[in-house]
Amino acid sequence: MKRYPRTFLQLITFGHILFALPLLIAAGYVFIKLDTLNDRYREAIEQATSSSSLRGEITEDVLHMERSLRRHMVMKDSDSLNDYARVRGEWRSNVELLAQLTPLPEELIGELATQLDLERRAYTKVREGEKIEVLAAALAEIKLRSQKSLVDAREILDHQQLRFLEESNSLRTRLLFAAGLAVLIAMCCLWAIRSLLARLIGRFEKVVIRLGKGNLQQAIELGGPGDLRWLGRWLEWLRRRLLSLEEERAQVLRHVSHELKTPLAAMHEGAALLAEEVPGPLTPEQRRIVGILQSNSRRLQDLIEGLLRLQQAGHAAERIGYETLRFDQLIAEVVETTRLIAAERGVQFACSLAETEIVAGREALLTVVHNLLANALKFSPGNGLIKVLLSHDASKAWLDVEDQGPGVAERDASRIFEPFYRSSASRDIAGVGLGLAIAREFVLAHRGELKLMPSSTGAHFRVVLPLQASHLRQAPDA
Repeated sequence: MKRYPRTFLQLITFGHILFALPLLIAAGYVFIKLDTLNDRYREAIEQATSSSSLRGEITEDVLHMERSLRRHMVMKDSDSLNDYARVRGEWRSNVELLAQLTPLPEELIGELATQLDLERRAYTKVREGEKIEVLAAALAEIKLRSQKSLVDAREILDHQQLRFLEESNSLRTRLLFAAGLAVLIAMCCLWAIRSLLARLIGRFEKVVIRLGKGNLQQAIELGGPGDLRWLGRWLEWLRRRLLSLEEERAQVLRHVSHELKTPLAAMHEGAALLAEEVPGPLTPEQRRIVGILQSNSRRLQDLIEGLLRLQQAGHAAERIGYETLRFDQLIAEVVETTRLIAAERGVQFACSLAETEIVAGREALLTVVHNLLANALKFSPGNGLIKVLLSHDASKAWLDVEDQGPGVAERDASRIFEPFYRSSASRDIAGVGLGLAIAREFVLAHRGELKLMPSSTGAHFRVVLPLQASHLRQAPDA
C-alpha cells in the first residue's frame, strides 16, 4: 500500500517543501562556499601584503646592517656598532614574522632560521672579542642567502595566489553546476508532485464521469490521502444507493408494465368488438370515438412495450450472447425488411456495406440497426433517400445512417438520446421517443458509441463498435 500524507493539503504542502528543498540546499552550499572563499581571499591578501612589506624591510635592514659595519670598520666608533645592534633586532623580528607566514614550506623556514643562527653566532663572537671582519663575512653570506630566500618566498606566495585564482574559477564552475542541478532536481520534484496530483484528481474525475454515465457496476475505491479515500467511500455509498434506486425503478417498471398489460388488453379487445359492431350498429360519432380508443390503446401498448425494451436494453450487457457475425449481412437483412415499408412512400436506400466480421450479440445489433433505419424512414420525406454506410479498420467498425429529413436542431442535439424526449421536428410524427434511447443502450452494452454527426441536410447518426467484444479480450488475463 502506498503511503500518502493524511490530508490533501498536507500532500500539497509536502510538494512545496520537496520543491523548495533542493533550492535551499543549493543556496546553503553556495553561501558556505562563498564565505569560505571570502575568508581565504582575505587571508591571501593579508599574507601577500605582509610578505611584500616584510621582504622590503628585511632587504633594507640587511643593507643598513652592512653600512653600519662598514662605518664601524672605518671609524672604529661605538655608535656604529650600537646602530647595527638596533637594526639587527628589527631584522631578526622581521625574519621571524616572515617565517610565520602560513604557505611557506619547511625548507624555506629552515633556511631563514639558519640565517638567523649564522648571524647570531658571528655577532656573539664579535662581542666576545673577535674581529669585526667575522661578522662582516657572515653578513655578506646572509645577504646573498637572504636575497635568494626572499625571491623564493615571493614565488611561493605568487604561486599560492595563482592557485587561489584557479580554485576560485573551479569553485565558480561547481557553484553553477550545483545551482543548475538544484533547479533540475526541484523541477523533477515539481513534475513528480504535479503528476501525482494529476493522477489522484484524474481518478476522482473518472469515477465522477462513470457515475454520471450511469455505469454503476464497478466498485469505487480511491487511493491517496485520507480525505480523498474518505471521499471515495462516500462515492461508493452513492454508487450503491444509485444502484439500489435503479434496481427499484426497474422492478417498479416491470410490475407496472405487467399490471397495465391486462386491463390494456381488455380495453383493446373491447374497442375491437365495438368497431366490429358486435353489440349493435354504431352511429358515425360512436365510430369516431371507437377509433380514438383503438388508436390510443395501440399507442399505450407501444409505450409499454417500449418501456420493457428500454429496461431490457439497460441490462443488455449482462445478457448479450456474443457470437461472430457478418455485420454487413445483418444490416442488409434489416434494410431488405424495411424496404417494403419504404417503398410505399417512395423512399430509397443507398447502401455501401464493406464485408465486416464482428463479435457481438445478434438480437442487440438487429435492434440497433432496425431502430436507426426506422427513425430515418419516419423522418424522410416522400421519394427521399436514406444512405447506409459500413466501414471498418483493424479494431472498429463504423455504421452511418443518413436521411434527408428536417434534421436535429442544435437545441435538441444534447437530449436526442434521452428516453421519451421528442424534438421539435417530431411533434407531429407518431412515436414515443424510445427508439434512439434503446439503440444507444445496446451500443453502450457493446462498449461502443452512438452519436449524432454534423450534417447540412437531414440527420446523420454514427455507430462505432469494437470488432472484438471487450469481455472476450480480457478473458485471458482473468
